[in-house]
Amino acid sequence: MSHTTMNISLSDLTAIKITCPHCHASAEFPVARLQGDPPDRCFHCRGEWFAAKSPRTTALEHLFRALGELRNNSESGCRVQLVMKEDSRSSNTRMPA
Repeated sequence: MSHTTMNISLSDLTAIKITCPHCHASAEFPVARLQGDPPDRCFHCRGEWFAAKSPRTTALEHLFRALGELRNNSESGCRVQLVMKEDSRSSNTRMPA
């Protein structure tokens, strides 16, 4: 079995997608606006995504802020990329055309 990997520059990252475990609706949050607190409930069914002050909520807040900071700060000249492999089990994996 072969694997396809993708290198994604942070400047190419446009959104963070969250899929509700209750109703399976999904929402995409633009990276350009990830400075605030992440949502804690589904916009569709109002099911709870992240309990207030939980480790997952804190981790998501840090991720949102870190991505914003890394995208906006190019002081060192280092190129930061996300490396991903294709998930053959998921029909939602998008590959470049």
